[in-house]
Amino acid sequence: MRFKRLLFAIAALLSLPGLAFAQDNWPDRPIRFIVTSAAGGGIDLMARILADGLSRQLPKPVIVENNGAAGGLVATRIVAKADPDGYTFLFQGPGYAALPYIHSAPGFDVDKDFASVSLVAKFPLVLITNPALGIKTLPDLIALAKKSPGKYTFGSSGVGGASHIPLEAIKSQAGIDVVHVPFRGSGQTSAALIAGQIDLTIDGLAPQLGNIKSHRVVPLAVSTIERSRQMPDIPTIAETLPGFQYPMWVAVFAPAKTPKSIVDRMAQAINRAVNEAAVKKRFDDLLVEPVGSTPSELDKFVKEQLAFNKTIIEKAHIKVGQ
Repeated sequence: MRFKRLLFAIAALLSLPGLAFAQDNWPDRPIRFIVTSAAGGGIDLMARILADGLSRQLPKPVIVENNGAAGGLVATRIVAKADPDGYTFLFQGPGYAALPYIHSAPGFDVDKDFASVSLVAKFPLVLITNPALGIKTLPDLIALAKKSPGKYTFGSSGVGGASHIPLEAIKSQAGIDVVHVPFRGSGQTSAALIAGQIDLTIDGLAPQLGNIKSHRVVPLAVSTIERSRQMPDIPTIAETLPGFQYPMWVAVFAPAKTPKSIVDRMAQAINRAVNEAAVKKRFDDLLVEPVGSTPSELDKFVKEQLAFNKTIIEKAHIKVGQ
């Protein structure tokens, strides 16, 4: 028995130099970013911008792989179960903080299965209405909805998504009854709004700029705590509903047991990448604010987002199929 224990101890000691060598030489092959959206969407574009910058910061390229199935649930599960070797990362947005609560069995535990790497960027959503509604401000909308509960509709890109949760939060805080109409993606939602099939929605500011400037939609407010630098005339939701904020965001996560040295090095590389002039310019064109946080800063941010989403999802009784 003692001999067996000795052999195990020797084997463990022999494995340590190899592990240290692997970490010291990371990365020695391409890195995968599993992105929780289909190719061509906003989150995918931001992942590709970051991957391009990281490929200049690291000795090996970062390759983007898209998997938007089940609203990002499948991609999140893939990374939760991936080898924690520093070659597979999750590129995710607000769905990361909603999926655990809208699914009764998501197949992962955000507290146990992931390591925070870096908050990459934040950007505002804009609450917009059809001009036919005849309103110009969020207080106008609240007054209209209170006058006729259940009459007006809001569209989203899917149940539990980043255009559903913030509107449920607005409904809750404002005390209004507006009916949810889910669509398949923000493109369909926007088209339905312009066609007058729904009354309002919330979407990224960048994709709605053309519609705002051409007066096809009316911007009421942005979801960030501060006004948009690019469109400062649009008030914040918080100016009407104190304390309200729902920034859109994207971040990078690793499987839970990924060595801390690799997590830290990836976070530092992300910080350098988002501060490159070329990357900053591309993000700025999308009206996106680069961040490049530390792992601990992302941890704190995610805990806040999880708490916010849990409260809204439970109050609105939002559930989707498995």
